[in-house]
Amino acid sequence: MRIKITFKLSDASQVLPLNYQYPLSAWVYKVIEKGDSQFSTFLHEAGYQLENLKTFKLFTFSNLLFPERGFRILKGTDRMEITAREISLIIAFMLPDALQNFVAGLFSDQQAEIGDKVSRVKMQVANIEMLPEQLPESTMRIRALSPLVVARQTEADKQEQYLKPGDKDYERLFFKNLCDKHHAWQGQTGQELTAFDSSALKFRCLTQNPKSRLQTIKAFTSDEVKVRGYLFDFEISAPPALISTGLGSGFGAMNALGFGCGEMVEY
Repeated sequence: MRIKITFKLSDASQVLPLNYQYPLSAWVYKVIEKGDSQFSTFLHEAGYQLENLKTFKLFTFSNLLFPERGFRILKGTDRMEITAREISLIIAFMLPDALQNFVAGLFSDQQAEIGDKVSRVKMQVANIEMLPEQLPESTMRIRALSPLVVARQTEADKQEQYLKPGDKDYERLFFKNLCDKHHAWQGQTGQELTAFDSSALKFRCLTQNPKSRLQTIKAFTSDEVKVRGYLFDFEISAPPALISTGLGSGFGAMNALGFGCGEMVEY
């Protein structure tokens, strides 16, 4: 399920931190909690489990989508000034059919206040649009609408090393994450787990110089961490059901924090 949320802003310009991914994720959780605390608790604390080892939230969202010249970066700061009166956001969920309209409806008439202790933006949900289901074929081209994160732990200190397309292990880790999410979804919904032939899974970056984005999570707290992802177009060859999982839950890691949201594109 994919929904497009359109926000209205006041007439006055407002200032938003460039690191808005985490506050936006917190707002999504807050909206769901107000409407269905049990589902919110499941997402936040449990998630979809893979053999009791890994858990996935199985939702993601795009960067904020602005009209042309709807914002400007304030030079020398980590802030943007928003001058647009309307901005939008795409949220994707892996959900049973029976829950889709209910969850989409939770966002109607909501208010959002996004930011940090330095600056915040106030927005009102003006419209909710259920987007048409994307039905992938076995080879598709995808555009990342938010930074796509692929990481591995270093041997020495177990720190996350963020990879860019073309790095060693990028393709392998990209598909391992995607297959794990698909199996977690199948396990939760009682389906038999599908075995995938790794030799048939192909990834190809289509963007010559992917844009690097460094996001600070939990800024100005003791838990602050920096996450690097990349914005680019890519071609993926895989079973359509596996590609659908990526479109519904995100590609790469940390999807519920607003990373790896993608949409099909044509060239």
